Amino acid sequence: MIKNIFIKIKDEEDGAVIVIVAILMVVFLSLLAITLDVGSAYLETGDLQKAADAAVYSAGRLLPVQQTDTAAINGIKDSAINYAELNGYSGLTYDKIVLGNIVNGNYTAIKVTADKSVNMTFARIFGVNTINITRSAKAMLSPKNKMTGLTPIGMLKSDFDAMIQSGNTKHVVLKYGKGGGVNGFFGALDLDGSKGGGASNYSLWIAHGYPGEVTLGDVLLYENGNMVGPTFEGFSERYNSCTHYGATTGGDGCTAEHFDPDCPRVAKVAVYYINSSYTAIVCGFASFVLESQTSDGYITGSFVKTLTYGGSSTGGSAGSSGDFGTYSLMLSE
Repeated sequence: MIKNIFIKIKDEEDGAVIVIVAILMVVFLSLLAITLDVGSAYLETGDLQKAADAAVYSAGRLLPVQQTDTAAINGIKDSAINYAELNGYSGLTYDKIVLGNIVNGNYTAIKVTADKSVNMTFARIFGVNTINITRSAKAMLSPKNKMTGLTPIGMLKSDFDAMIQSGNTKHVVLKYGKGGGVNGFFGALDLDGSKGGGASNYSLWIAHGYPGEVTLGDVLLYENGNMVGPTFEGFSERYNSCTHYGATTGGDGCTAEHFDPDCPRVAKVAVYYINSSYTAIVCGFASFVLESQTSDGYITGSFVKTLTYGGSSTGGSAGSSGDFGTYSLMLSE
């Protein structure tokens, strides 16, 4: 009789184990199913973020843009949509592209929001058919704190501030010639910060830009004298290198109204304040579309705001300290 009791208990235990194992198998398979679907959604999220990043970075290269320039704004949005599609996302629309950070009437930042419904496979068993995912990215213009390719001419900060306040940003004198200048200084700078090289380096840098890097706070030496010949030769080579807007077929080429930011006519220059009678301290960088020169050493150009490559940014947004209208593009979200 005792033996029969033990057999009965053992049979009952075997039955309980089978039930427990069955329950655990269901739980395990359910967790596995959910893990696979969540993993799939995670991969989709990564792809969506890449598409958003590509969209803002490509479109951000067209900044800054005036608030009132509808055609240019639509062009920026079209660029974002195109690059999102090239990166596998076709759901980006105008309403999900927002331009912002207005500085002096110009948009200087762009944000896109990308969303997508990911179809579930195993999770459908539990009534979860889709998971909605959303990713966003933002790019903004940031003032330069280092610059390569500078032209060895510049502008006093006080003159730059006066130019901006007056709104007279066209046909600005960037280098003085005969009858101008102060105490033998006509606006030419020795960008490597050391004596030597003189007219030959100066002419080369006028034509092709200084190959080294100039940083905020650097102390630059003046290039004394008018240097009419080197100025004329360097400017002529640079100006005539423009290949945009019909420049090679009798057209105007790049002007302040329409220009390619990478054109040689777009000259990056130092904005500085006087440290002593022979040196200048760099406090920022500005861009001018070169327009003309005279046979006695004058150079003029029109101020433009532009994105440029080379060097690095301050990390701040447009409109912050050190903003002289020449920017890097950086992802901020």
